[in-house]
Amino acid sequence: MPDITEQILFSGQVQGVGFRWTTQRIASGLPLNGFVRNLPDGRVEVVVSGTPDNIQRLIDRLRERFGSGISEIHRQQTEAAETFTGFMIQR
Repeated sequence: MPDITEQILFSGQVQGVGFRWTTQRIASGLPLNGFVRNLPDGRVEVVVSGTPDNIQRLIDRLRERFGSGISEIHRQQTEAAETFTGFMIQR
């Protein structure tokens, strides 16, 4: 299955709870590349490249870890604006 790039926006109790660190740790354990960062409006943005199955694994593991703290997930496939190497936290 070819790689895709998605922008994923997480809403809810996702800032100040280790969400970015956990996302980076999970994504680094999968063959995924991209970044995670806090947005000024309280959401967390993840831009991730990989197979659809591995992107879904990342989302599933975040749901397992943060449960009801995630109130909404908005996913959108996008063109990669840059080539990512590894997965990092952006500030």
